[in-house]
Amino acid sequence: MDSGSPAHCSGRRFDEFSSPPARQAASPLPLSEAGICEAEAELGIAFPDRYREYLLRQSAGGTVNRLCRSSAGWGRHGDSSTNYDLLTTDFPHPDSYRADEDELDAREPPAQDFPDRNTYQAAWEQWDAEYEVFQERKTSGAVFIQENGCGFSTLLVVTGPHRAHCGSTAGPPAT
Repeated sequence: MDSGSPAHCSGRRFDEFSSPPARQAASPLPLSEAGICEAEAELGIAFPDRYREYLLRQSAGGTVNRLCRSSAGWGRHGDSSTNYDLLTTDFPHPDSYRADEDELDAREPPAQDFPDRNTYQAAWEQWDAEYEVFQERKTSGAVFIQENGCGFSTLLVVTGPHRAHCGSTAGPPAT
């Protein structure tokens, strides 16, 4: 599936804040309690206490994607990875989906099973679309707070039993 297609982008915020922030001469001002409450209400979540304290003191400036309001609503500056439609869904522990992921991996269509390239490509694109949905659901209930490069990001879990833990797209949340 084309990563820019509306179906794939559902729940994501693409606007003036989607690109990485430019270097700023001064750090942005910390958020107010009212601003944090407004963001929580719009997003349908309650931020973990330590993150709320950080927003009140730092406004998440620096290497962490800054929480701010844009034309698309509340989100993180430089973040086009968080699916805001999935924020209220509990973050899944990796043990909860490993068997399903193994089964999906095993169903990846091999090229040699198809009579021609076009038939294979169509089957692979259908499998890939299912895989993308599965991969996105693995980060339900978490926000991408920092891009670390090479496809690795730091996640802050905001719902479920792992709430308030940080993890990465490379592994389970730290406890």
